[in-house]
Formats: sequence, structure tokens, C-alpha cells
Amino acid sequence: MKKIILILTILLFQIDAVYSQNVAPNAPQELIIYCTSNKNTNLFFSSAIKSGIVGNSNFTFGYSSNGDSKIGILKATPGAESNLLVITSNGNIYSFIVRYKPEISMLNYFVKDNMAIGNETGSVAFEDGTGEPLTQGKKKQSKAEPELEEKNKNVEAITVNNYESTTVAESSNNTNNIQSNSNKEVEKPIFYNRIYGSKNKVTVRLKNISYIDNELYFTLILDNDSTLDYDINYLNFYIISRNKNRNTVSQTIPYEALYIHNNPTKIMAKDKAEVVFVYKKFTINENKILLVELTEDNGERTVKLEIPNTFINNPN
Repeated sequence: MKKIILILTILLFQIDAVYSQNVAPNAPQELIIYCTSNKNTNLFFSSAIKSGIVGNSNFTFGYSSNGDSKIGILKATPGAESNLLVITSNGNIYSFIVRYKPEISMLNYFVKDNMAIGNETGSVAFEDGTGEPLTQGKKKQSKAEPELEEKNKNVEAITVNNYESTTVAESSNNTNNIQSNSNKEVEKPIFYNRIYGSKNKVTVRLKNISYIDNELYFTLILDNDSTLDYDINYLNFYIISRNKNRNTVSQTIPYEALYIHNNPTKIMAKDKAEVVFVYKKFTINENKILLVELTEDNGERTVKLEIPNTFINNPN
């Protein structure tokens, strides 16, 4: 009996030794990121995101499909925890545990190179802050913390909406002009009568597109003709290909606005609101459309409005 126990002990030791040789030295622990349904959890990488995959459908990870954005956005609905795998343009591979929480306090995560679990080259090298590879014989001085929820408490929350409507606009010298122009856009009559999207008596209607001082003003009418209040989760613009599956738009980064005027959080039953999105001048080709998506907080009345490229390329 003692011989059997001794043999089993030796075998287990050998298996553990073999496994340890295949594990990257100095590999950071898998980081835990919390996300929720009514706020965006923002991940800032040092290199552009090439791909990002979540392991469960109750999580979505959005990033620019053009491969030029270093920002990823996580959202979640209630459900079991999952994992997120991200590969950046420099080949770094990151792995995270993602968990849903009804309320979160940490909205921004700054992901450094030394948090990578490896690199696409297949080696066990990691990248430090200077971009030089760390070989197996070179030791890391810093250690990634297992949970980022408690890190960077003094970082100001940046969600997609307040980033677009505040941060960019504050850096512009003509903020007052934009606000004044937006007020005038609201006062104008409806120019487009038949460009709208609707679901369950909730409608997003394109009122007008104006070109003023090298900027485009998109005025929308949000009409809730139902008997239930509509709590807005988000109202976003996306530029997508015509053949793109509209159901996967949540995996795409919203198109960044300079300013959002009268951005509502709720549309009361039998009521309506007007909102103006201001963008730097842009055009799109015939293979793309501008998609406006309105989603409901704790509800499923999602409304999508498609704006053809001809309207954007020929504003009023």
C-alpha cells in the first residue's frame, strides 16, 4: 500500500512539473472586470484592438471594426460570469473574467502592456511600457492586481454619452455657437416626413440634417405614443455596412459626437422629445448607412432608424 501511495505521489509531482513548464513565467492573474446594463464599462488599451470575443451572450464588447481604436466598451445583462479575450494590434493577448453587477462604481480600466497573458508570436514574452519584449530570464518588477474594481478610485467616470456631449465640446472654441445653433435646429419645422423607425408605438424620426460651419446637425424626434414611460438606456449613432447584421450593432463602437443637445433620459407616455447630435463634417459611401439605435433600460423596445448616405452627403 505504501508503494502505491509513493508511486502516485511521484506521478502527480511529474505531471505538475510538466504543466508548470508550459505556463508563461510572470503571467499576470486573470483580471476581474464588473459591468452592468445601464452604464458603459470602458477599457483603454495602449494599442489598437484587433479582435475581442466574449464567452456568453449576456455580455457585449464593442470596438471599432476599422482596427484604429484603443477603446473597448463592455455591457452586460444579468447572468453567469464569463470571459473576455482581446488581441491588440501589437499581438498582445489579454484575458479577463467579466461579471455582471447591478451597480458598479468603476467605469474605466486602463489596461497596460504588462497585463497581457502572452503574445501572438507564440513566445512567453510580454511587453513592458517601452514596448521591449521581456524574455523568460528578465523579471517583472510590478504585479498586476487581480481585481481592478478597487483600483484608480479617483478616475473620473467617462461613459460614451458624457464623453461625447461634454469632453469633446469643452475642448472646442465654438461651444457656445454649437449650443445656439442647436436651439435654432429645434425650432425649425420638420424637413423629412418619412424617415423614421418605430416599434411598439415608440418612434425615432429624422427631423432634419443641417450643415453649419463645417459641422453636421442631426435633429431627431423621439415619440412615445404608448401608455408606458420609456426609460432610455442609450441613444447612439453607428456607421455600418449595408450588409451588416443589424442585430450585431452592439458590438460596434458608437460614432463619436461633438455635442448632444437636449439628451433625454426618459420619454413619458404620450409625450415626445427632440434631441440634436452634432458631428464634424463627414460623408459615407453608397455601401454604408448611418444607423441610429434607441434602447430601453430594463425593457426590449429597441428602435432603429437607418439614414441613407444620400441624406448625409446632401444636408440642408
